[in-house]
Amino acid sequence: MRQAVDLSSLMELRQLQQPGKPDAIARIVDHFLAETSQRLETLHRAITTGDAKLLEQAAHALKGISGTVGANEMLDLAVRLEEYGRSGRTDDAAEVVTALEGAVARARPIFMSLRGTA
Repeated sequence: MRQAVDLSSLMELRQLQQPGKPDAIARIVDHFLAETSQRLETLHRAITTGDAKLLEQAAHALKGISGTVGANEMLDLAVRLEEYGRSGRTDDAAEVVTALEGAVARARPIFMSLRGTA
């Protein structure tokens, strides 16, 4: 079983950080957190309106950003949501979004602590 959050790729990027330059990892983490909040809102809207295409699109975007930063638990849940949307279903998606929100809550402090170290 893989880790819920794997920071190895971000830590490799941190090694390339040039002294005195803006923190690239902080920018990536800030973007990840902002986009995650936006995508969660969109997922809720998709479920409320029964819009399977919107569910698929939002989950696909969340899958991409989660994979980029190593948020594996979020990635796995986003894949499930994308599959629901692709199959035209939104009925069972609410419980997966709830699980996704839990994964975000667990991942956020990890990323915030990484963001605070330059």
